[in-house]
Amino acid sequence: MTRRVAVVGGGSSGLACIKCCLDEGLEPVCFESSDDIGGLWRFKENPEPDRASIYHSVIINTSKEMMCFSDFPIPAHFPNFMHNTLIMDYFRMYADHFQLTKHIRIRYKMLCSSM
Repeated sequence: MTRRVAVVGGGSSGLACIKCCLDEGLEPVCFESSDDIGGLWRFKENPEPDRASIYHSVIINTSKEMMCFSDFPIPAHFPNFMHNTLIMDYFRMYADHFQLTKHIRIRYKMLCSSM
């Protein structure tokens, strides 16, 4: 019997969660409300209402070795302190390498009601 797991959000934590679920033989389904992966690391010229956005010039304040996924090092040719566009490139490489995108439902609005 396959166990399905809901993952909320396709940012860095969501991508890692999808990968961990797959490693454990689970069937993850990630619900991402925006139009792409990346979470708060994705710059948007016109942010959606009620959604945080980084500045276009944001650069990580920790080294690439400290912020990378343990099972997927950041390419050596990337600078030590990366611009947000390179972080997004890295997230896409990670998602592609482990075939995570087929488990992500983009623009998925979860509707919750109070009981």
